[in-house]
Amino acid sequence: MTRIHFAADHGGYELGRTLEARATAAGFDVVWHGADEVDPGDDYPIYAVRVGQAVVTDQDAGVDAFGVLVFDEAVAGVVAANKVNGARAVTTTSPRAAMNARGVVDANVIVIEGIAYEESAWLNVYAFVTAGMEQTVERGRQILQIEEFENAGTIEGWAIQLEPEQIAVRHE
Repeated sequence: MTRIHFAADHGGYELGRTLEARATAAGFDVVWHGADEVDPGDDYPIYAVRVGQAVVTDQDAGVDAFGVLVFDEAVAGVVAANKVNGARAVTTTSPRAAMNARGVVDANVIVIEGIAYEESAWLNVYAFVTAGMEQTVERGRQILQIEEFENAGTIEGWAIQLEPEQIAVRHE
């Protein structure tokens, strides 16, 4: 069962809780990392880091997991979540873009503006967590290059040749 880690700041709290409820109703395993009630003085970075860390920890343990952040300013959440080693956070404008984020860079956290329309936001979330990564040698190699730079500060392994069954970034 796919697990979705949710959090929201004050600007996305209502929509975040609504999306959390929709995900639960759709049968996903849902974990809430945000405040129990709206806090007008909260700061988004703590929620972005919590969700990013939870997703990476779960994925490292073999759990099919994703993150959903709903913030007053989505781009700020993308920056903060991407500070977590292994998190690949994106913001999207359509379900197609959400699917592409998964298919191309194996994104694992989606960040949504708190002012988004509920139905549009839900369609983006659903497309994101149900899409798969393109199972090609090229995509696997590109993800490995990103991870190598994230961990070592260099991309030396660009010549790595993998067979499709060796690509370890598969989520279904």
